[in-house]
Amino acid sequence: MPQFKWGILGLGKIAHKFAEDLTTIDGAKLWAVGSRSEERAKLFAQQYGAVSFFGTYAGLIASGQVDAVYISTPHTSHLELTIACLEAGIPVLCEKPMGMNASQVQTMIEAARESNTYLMEALWTRFLPSTKKVLTLIESGQIGTIEGLRADFGFKAGPKSSQRITDKSLGAGSLLDIGIYPVFLAQLLFGPPVEIQAMARLDENGIDVDCSLNFRYPGRQIAQLYATLLARTKTEATIHGSEALIHWHPRWHEPSNFSIIKAFDQPPVNHFFDYDCAGYAYEAKAVMEDVRAGRLENELWSWADSLQLHETLTEVRKVIGLSYPADLETSQ
Repeated sequence: MPQFKWGILGLGKIAHKFAEDLTTIDGAKLWAVGSRSEERAKLFAQQYGAVSFFGTYAGLIASGQVDAVYISTPHTSHLELTIACLEAGIPVLCEKPMGMNASQVQTMIEAARESNTYLMEALWTRFLPSTKKVLTLIESGQIGTIEGLRADFGFKAGPKSSQRITDKSLGAGSLLDIGIYPVFLAQLLFGPPVEIQAMARLDENGIDVDCSLNFRYPGRQIAQLYATLLARTKTEATIHGSEALIHWHPRWHEPSNFSIIKAFDQPPVNHFFDYDCAGYAYEAKAVMEDVRAGRLENELWSWADSLQLHETLTEVRKVIGLSYPADLETSQ
């Protein structure tokens, strides 16, 4: 099979992990990278053996050199860059959150449909072996009827944290950056909520540094979700079933392991996994398979899945009073 040529736009911390994971995939090649800094692009290209580098995002998009682009720039630039790639006929894997709100995500999906070009939100957790195994066990009935979920994600942001975490103009805040993972898991298990209760702590800059969510579903299940930038939490998930529970070990959204607990006086049934990458390779492989097969979206994380997720996130932000400039722009 011919070499699959990847491009990366935005060369921050996650881009490094993605580039490293590409080296573990047969047939994948980091071909071109783009940054607002030509020097940064050159150094990144040299580090990972990319053939081309560009000091502008537009330069890579116009080059026609790549089979797909991974966009890992700050949240607020995802819409513009994704549409530019789609209009150029370049398949896109866009880092989460794909858009700043549901309206932006809908616009991106429409652009993908109109250009007949592939698009997927980079929710890497959906493609991890641990996630797939959890769903398989649930579908097999091994833990009975799913009754509820508790999931969290927290770390302590500090003065040296990325502007993506602290700058509201870049879409900062706990909900969109890390709270998206617990909300994603709740959707994966239950679908869209019928009731949303939410509280958040906004800092002096107007971003949510702390967010607590309770969702209720048609089957009366409840998801208790939490995200914070104020402390490092366990970052674990517990899925409660009528026959057993799944304890998803920290940090559950990354390559991790889990245990099934049927009774607390019995030993847990542990499920451990061998990972040969940081975890980004799984979503990259999915994109490569889809693009080679001529598909426009992924079966496991579709356009409808992303849109539903962002409709929920947008509704949560209304409840907690968190808004961004993008919300005003898309409402006009």
